[in-house]
Amino acid sequence: MIRLKVRIISLFMLFCGVTAAIAKEIKPTLLVYGDGIEAFAAALQAARSNVPTVWVYEGATYMSSVESSALPIVCNAHLLGGIWKDLLIETGQLKSKNDSLVIALQKDINPRLMRNALERMLAKQQNLTLVSGTKVIGIAKGKKELTVTLSNKRKYGVRAMVDATPQGDTRQYVVSTDLFAKPSRILSLPEINADERRTLLALGEYENALYGYRWFDVFSQSNSNVFFTANLVQVGLDDNSLSLRANLGQAVGAAAAYCSFFKTTADKIDMRKLQTELLTFDARILPFSDISSSDSNFKSLQKIFLVSFFPVESTEKGVLFDGNRPVSIGSVKAVFNSLYSRSQLWFVNKEGGDFELNELLDLIKHVSLRGDEVNREVEKEWSRKFKFKGVYDPNHIVSRYEFAVLVDRYADPYVKAIDAEGKILR
Repeated sequence: MIRLKVRIISLFMLFCGVTAAIAKEIKPTLLVYGDGIEAFAAALQAARSNVPTVWVYEGATYMSSVESSALPIVCNAHLLGGIWKDLLIETGQLKSKNDSLVIALQKDINPRLMRNALERMLAKQQNLTLVSGTKVIGIAKGKKELTVTLSNKRKYGVRAMVDATPQGDTRQYVVSTDLFAKPSRILSLPEINADERRTLLALGEYENALYGYRWFDVFSQSNSNVFFTANLVQVGLDDNSLSLRANLGQAVGAAAAYCSFFKTTADKIDMRKLQTELLTFDARILPFSDISSSDSNFKSLQKIFLVSFFPVESTEKGVLFDGNRPVSIGSVKAVFNSLYSRSQLWFVNKEGGDFELNELLDLIKHVSLRGDEVNREVEKEWSRKFKFKGVYDPNHIVSRYEFAVLVDRYADPYVKAIDAEGKILR
């Protein structure tokens, strides 16, 4: 009996020790404020980016609006990605990430199941601490960090912060005058020029319009490493905007996490590193509704889009990639020449016309300093790895889809640095 009591006491002490370890708060370096989908996505992205994060919200819980009724969401159905898609998959506890399954689920979301999914996703994040029932009442900027004071008298020293409240409640503590009184209009994707498209961090559809969030948009709503989402949400706060707002929150969370992780300021963010972090966590910055995120070459297509080889054209069926279309030599000449100084020599004797496969591979070898092993590998992997249709034929007219995959695989233009305006740096 004595041995049994000792064993019970030991187990109790062990349990208490484990509970204390779980409850022990990690010192955060980033703070997210707000209780909506933008705050959830920002906090989750920051924690996934390995940044100790505290999520503060004024109410007793977060995202209480999702519990009110069934959520039939029709917007953004063919542009699923990132944290929003993860949330849908977790809600349905789907074993496959196939877009068709997720689209079907999105049309009839059970609020209780979504609440359970939110809780499970947050519980998995060891870098995330939730603080409810309190609000931010002060922000003081120091030399290396921000001191954020809460109404419960708690203070946090952090390197960056996201204010995801609908009205930007903490602006009064960051700036003496309201710099955000006249926010820039968020542009639809076809309105964004080729350079600016290279700086896209998020996109989303709402009421038949496809909006793109450039780095300029996010940066313009920041001050002293405090990022605001309020003026960036220029759509209705209804169920159909949840996916767009989640994508925005994920992008802003990644930007703030970058500043915190690298101990730097927003103006020094490396655009490609920030985008790569988003792509790592399955954010969808590819606007073409005829390309599924389940496509085996999806990452290549995303990166080539962010190089701006092809224009964005809006049709009655939406914004399409139309991957079977041929690629004219003249249409990509300017982009290639801005990426590679060597390509100018290759284009000298090219009069025009559409790329044949042997011509494209010749250009790729020219700019990447590769040899005929490229031809042999492409022939070997044509259908097996690249999943291209038909058979390998050097005289075959190259499609947009094939161009994107091959150029990304062997020339890797995405790694070329860009500035904050999307200009290619060499």
